[in-house]
Amino acid sequence: MTSTETSSLILHGRRRAFLRLRDGVLLLAEDGVERRIPVAAIERIDVYGPRGRWLAVVLTGDEAVAYHLRCRSAHAVDEFAQAVRRALPVRDADKPRLDGAGLVTEAPLERARPNRVRQLWWGLGGAYALVFVLLVVTRAGVVPVLLWAAAPEAIGGGVFGVHIGWKMVREAWAMRTRGITVEGRLQQSHRHNGDKRYTYAYIDNQGEPRELTSPDGGAERAEITYNPADPENAQVGRGTTGWLVFGAALLLLLSPLLLAGVWFAVVAVAALVV
Repeated sequence: MTSTETSSLILHGRRRAFLRLRDGVLLLAEDGVERRIPVAAIERIDVYGPRGRWLAVVLTGDEAVAYHLRCRSAHAVDEFAQAVRRALPVRDADKPRLDGAGLVTEAPLERARPNRVRQLWWGLGGAYALVFVLLVVTRAGVVPVLLWAAAPEAIGGGVFGVHIGWKMVREAWAMRTRGITVEGRLQQSHRHNGDKRYTYAYIDNQGEPRELTSPDGGAERAEITYNPADPENAQVGRGTTGWLVFGAALLLLLSPLLLAGVWFAVVAVAALVV
């Protein structure tokens, strides 16, 4: 397998169609079908159309069979065409051509699972806009409109703060109650965005070598505490009180903001019902 038979280029077309060259096979995905076209079945690659944005894969054989793909970037079309041309075999002009269409195989593409999170955000955004329009059209009053406008900021800020605070408390408590402390040795130190960081190597309770990079430390040997249930959660030293206090403070300070945002939304929606 030569290096010309595989290319990192991917040519994207309309409606999520794309072409790519891999292991001497041109992969064409479009309309829910993946076609595998061996380079031996390709007669030539043509670039045509306004500004050279169309690419045609012409197959060998007596019948004129070709696949077409349109890309927004003419430069991308040209680069991809050159990559495929380099992969085409050298043919004897007097030798009969193979039936290229017979070498092409087709298989249905696996449909990607819908992004539930994106669908949820679109649904929430649509519901928010609908309620806002109804508040304005029904003349529910200035206060409900302002409360509804402020609700997303309050709820979003509250959810973010509560999530971060709870994560800090949970991880610090797990480190405090289940953490294992081992000795780590300094491997190197470097600067990252102006801050000095230290990389320590240590062996966990399973005998696996691990590394931790942290702004804390500096000594040749240091205590490394980690959670055996989540080895990526590690720190220099054994102190967890600061994280527990800071996380609890975030929960106490931002929980009211979340509740206020929910109250804003309830009052605004109630103005439509009453």
